[in-house]
Amino acid sequence: MTVRTCAAFLALALTAGGAATAAELEPATMIESWFIHAESIGDPVAVEKGFYRDAGLDVTVVPGGPGLSPIGRVLAEARSGKLVMGIDYPYNLLEARQKQGLKLVVLAADFQESAMRILSWKKVESPADFRGQFATWIGYDKPIKAVIGKGWENQIQIVNQQGDPATLGGWIAKQYDFASAMIYNEVLVAEKVVEEPYFVYSYKQFGVDWPENVLFTTEEVLEKFPEKAKAFVQARYKGYKYALDNPDEAGDILLKYNPNLDKAFELTGLEQIRTIMVTDASRENGLGYLDTAKLETMTKQLVAAGILDSGDMTGFARPVPSGVMP
Repeated sequence: MTVRTCAAFLALALTAGGAATAAELEPATMIESWFIHAESIGDPVAVEKGFYRDAGLDVTVVPGGPGLSPIGRVLAEARSGKLVMGIDYPYNLLEARQKQGLKLVVLAADFQESAMRILSWKKVESPADFRGQFATWIGYDKPIKAVIGKGWENQIQIVNQQGDPATLGGWIAKQYDFASAMIYNEVLVAEKVVEEPYFVYSYKQFGVDWPENVLFTTEEVLEKFPEKAKAFVQARYKGYKYALDNPDEAGDILLKYNPNLDKAFELTGLEQIRTIMVTDASRENGLGYLDTAKLETMTKQLVAAGILDSGDMTGFARPVPSGVMP
C-alpha cells in the first residue's frame, strides 16, 4: 500500500468513525423562554464547548419570544417522542399542571433567587403601599399578587409592560406607578436613563422568595429518557459554569447565536446573574439546585393569594442534581 493510499484509507476510517459517533447521539431540544441572551448563555456554551455532545446528546437550542409559550412548545416536542427540555417560571408550570392537567415536572433551577425587581416612583414600606398600575410581562404577575395576597385586585391594576427602552418606556413616562425589571436588563437600563429619584425593591423584601428559570420537561419524557435527562442537566450546568468562569469567550458564543446583542451589556448582566446562580445553596449542592422547600412555600403563597386552588405539589418537583460545583 502506498503512502497516499494509506492516508486516504485512514481519512476514510476517521470519517466513518465520526459519522458513527454522530449517529449515536440522542437528538434533543432545549426550548428557551425568551430570545437567547445572558440568562440562557449556558445552553449555547454547552453546545459550542461540546458538553452536550460529550453527554451523548445532539442538542438544538430554540429561542423564545413574544407569544411563544415554552410550555406549549415542550409539549409538542414531547408528543412526538423527542427528548425535550424547557425553561419557564415554576408558578406558571404548577398552575398548568393543576388547572390543565399537564404532566409537567421541574428538574432544576437556574436562579436560586428571583431576578425580578420592582421599580417604583414612590417609597414602599409594606404590601399595603402597592396601589395603582403595576406593569409587568404577561405571565409574570403572580409574585406581586402573592405579595399583596387575596384582594390584590383592589390595590393594583396589572398592565402589560411595553415601550422603549427595554419595555420601560411607559414607566419612565410615568404612565404607571410600578414596573417589573430584571437585574440583568431593565434595572441596568433604568440606572442609565432615569434621572429622577426612584426606588428599587426585591420581592424577597416582602416575603416572596421563589426560584426562577426552572428547567422542566414532561413525565413522559423523564420516564422515556431517565439517564439522558440526567446527562442533559449535568452538561447544561457545565455550560453555565464555563460561561461564568470565561465570560469574554462566552459572550462571543452568545453573539454567534444572537448577533443583535450588545456584548458589554450582556456581560454586565451576566455578573448580576452570577449573584442569583452562585449562592450558598448552589455552592453546597451544585449549580441548578432545586430547593423544594422554596417551591412548597411558593405553592402555599399562591393558594393564599387565590391564584391556585390547591397546595398539592405531588409529582411536580423531580430534582436532578447536576454535580457541577460553582
